[in-house]
Amino acid sequence: MVIKKVGVVGCGLMGHGIAQVAAQAGFEVIVRESAQEPLDKGLGRIGKSLNKLVEKEKLTRDDADASLARLSGTLELADLADCDLVVEAIIEDLGIKRELYETLGKVCKPETILATNTSSFPVAEMGAASGRPDKMVGLHFFNPVQLMKLVEVVKTPATDDAVFAEAKAFGESV
Repeated sequence: MVIKKVGVVGCGLMGHGIAQVAAQAGFEVIVRESAQEPLDKGLGRIGKSLNKLVEKEKLTRDDADASLARLSGTLELADLADCDLVVEAIIEDLGIKRELYETLGKVCKPETILATNTSSFPVAEMGAASGRPDKMVGLHFFNPVQLMKLVEVVKTPATDDAVFAEAKAFGESV
């Protein structure tokens, strides 16, 4: 599978950066947040960050506008159903993460790659919760995502080799 549409769960410190670099790399991105206020705040951070890049002449206005046009926000997990990759960047609480992956495993299309940005918990536990451990990887971005050109790609014993290769290619592209 080739990744074209990326979902990001969480639009806070890490999530907004992940969404931004994915949109800048040409992916269609949908960001899911649990409430409107943090969603608006996160999308606003992305706009400010892109504007700074334009001001510093590291990005053209046209490229910044195109990146913003590839971004959308939602409050519904169901809106991630057709994503090729969903990256989770939520609170570091394993119980909450397990619940999220259980829902994503039911909501997303069967070929969707699921990824976590965590460096605190075993990726395999979240894969097991999703019911599709072969489609689970870690994509650990470093902060600030927009400036640190570094992402750790984590494979579990259950991760399919093709899934790992596609996740790695995504990491390289952003």
